[in-house]
Amino acid sequence: MIPAKKNKLTEGKIFTSLVSLALPIIFANILQTAYQLIDTFWLGRLGANAVAAVSLSFPVLFLVLSIGSGLTLA
Repeated sequence: MIPAKKNKLTEGKIFTSLVSLALPIIFANILQTAYQLIDTFWLGRLGANAVAAVSLSFPVLFLVLSIGSGLTLA
């Protein structure tokens, strides 16, 4: 068996530690934005009211997700 490499965030360069902590959050935000864009694309075929509903829900949903991830990391 290959021993697992332990990454200590309190040792080494600060930039490397910050990047390793930030990457999952950045990836989750990219996925959420892509989800909203795909919803907007497909709902655009239904009409302006459907697109307006998705456009209004995006900031609220993003705020809730940001608060949740911020509290999780705090």
